[in-house]
Amino acid sequence: MTSKVNKKFAIISVSDKSNIDKIAKKLVKNKYQILSTGGTARYLASKKVPTISISTFTGFKEILEGRVKTLHPKIHAGILAKTVKDLKGLQDNYSLIDMVIVNLYPFEKVTDNPNCKLTDAIENIDIGGPAMLRAAAKNYKRVTVITDPSDYGDVINEIEKFGSTKEKTRYHLAQKVFLKISNYDQSITNYLMKKNSSLMSTLPDSLQLTLEKEQTLRYGENPHQKGKLYKIKNPKFSGFEYTQVSGKELSYNNIVDAESAYSCVQQFTNPACVIVKHANPCGVSENKLISKAYDYAYKTDPVSSFGGIIAFNKNLDDKLLKKIINRQFVEVIIAPKVSGKCVKIIKTKPNIRLLIIKNFNIKAKSFDMKSLKSNFLIQETDTKIFTKRDLRFVTKKKPSINQIEDLLFAFKVARYVKSNAIVFAKNKKTLGIGAGQMSRIDSTNIARDKARKQKINLDGCVMASEAFFPFRDNVDLANKIGVSSIIQPGGSIKDEEIISVVDQHRMSMVFTGTRVFKH
Repeated sequence: MTSKVNKKFAIISVSDKSNIDKIAKKLVKNKYQILSTGGTARYLASKKVPTISISTFTGFKEILEGRVKTLHPKIHAGILAKTVKDLKGLQDNYSLIDMVIVNLYPFEKVTDNPNCKLTDAIENIDIGGPAMLRAAAKNYKRVTVITDPSDYGDVINEIEKFGSTKEKTRYHLAQKVFLKISNYDQSITNYLMKKNSSLMSTLPDSLQLTLEKEQTLRYGENPHQKGKLYKIKNPKFSGFEYTQVSGKELSYNNIVDAESAYSCVQQFTNPACVIVKHANPCGVSENKLISKAYDYAYKTDPVSSFGGIIAFNKNLDDKLLKKIINRQFVEVIIAPKVSGKCVKIIKTKPNIRLLIIKNFNIKAKSFDMKSLKSNFLIQETDTKIFTKRDLRFVTKKKPSINQIEDLLFAFKVARYVKSNAIVFAKNKKTLGIGAGQMSRIDSTNIARDKARKQKINLDGCVMASEAFFPFRDNVDLANKIGVSSIIQPGGSIKDEEIISVVDQHRMSMVFTGTRVFKH
């Protein structure tokens, strides 16, 4: 063996050059020799850090235009050897490698570019980097492995204080490495799946999700429960993405309600307002003026609107914001954009959260997920927008043009009301909403009673149900209430009976042919 086995070697090969020269200089100061290659070697040289090229160390030149550089026995034996004794019997130029500092080709950054070609993506799949990281992490008992620049300071502090890193530290760093590699491989897998439209158009047999903490929540569903929001890093979906402009930390319930309000209001083209309480819309309106949309949404159920979530699909101005603040207590306000005056006003109300939605108009294909402790239920997101062409006119009496518009409006609302759901509406504003009951007739009674409590006249309104009527009781009650037209999916074995009852009451009814149940 030569004296090389008694030297300390550190391999440095990074795409992220953040502070790499600082840790390299510290390592040199602590008697490490730096092994490097390619762009990293050139960068360190520019910072006057002495390095030894990998090719010089191995005696093997790079081949295949740099595709093969570090895949060499001298590298991997040096990393994987438990002790210097493991190298005995090998050629005399084998040495222990004590530290590996590697971060990978920026595959995600490259593929985030919408103009990225498959060939570019393939060339940014790192081979040697993961191999070195895995080897070093496996041998954490001896080798220090770093893939995150934020760990540079702690590692150097330990080396300067103790002469080497502690095993506890090396173990922690190894954990981070295996997580990094796992996520890296998954990002490649998901990218290739995304390129295969047949795989992403349906639910694949295997779907691996990479979750990344987005924020720590004020609390979970209840104050004694901790909660965090995790973002699906891979595969990347367009969904409820926001920037919090002001206000205290969001809670678990705030986010659940906010997502529900956002999803509902996103359906509307004209200015619209949705007020949500406990994951149910309690008031919705569509109007030429966004301020009027808010007024009508609020008047549906002012009691339930207290402490609710208010979502708009158009920009929020300071006049409307002042009206909201002066009228009611609100937990969260959501909008695509707000004026500068709004930001100043909202910051005087530290308890109100203001969320600005990113990419509001994007309605990309995504999945809905629900956790069942150890399992996940996953389904395609229901993004179907119903138009007049989707309706089947099943009764003798046909709805008017205005009634059709109200029917479609009410059905949009009903799909975001917890089942069983009933919605009364007129002139594109909700009049009464009944949600989450075990029997549909109970939801109808609740919707009627809420309207009566607010002294809202239901004569001539339309009624929406997100699922079919199995019995005539809801239709009979609707007639007594003053409902003029009904929208429902149809599909019951009693459809013909229900149609006959509607005809008897001289109302109109349309079928959508699609159930929009929400549990």
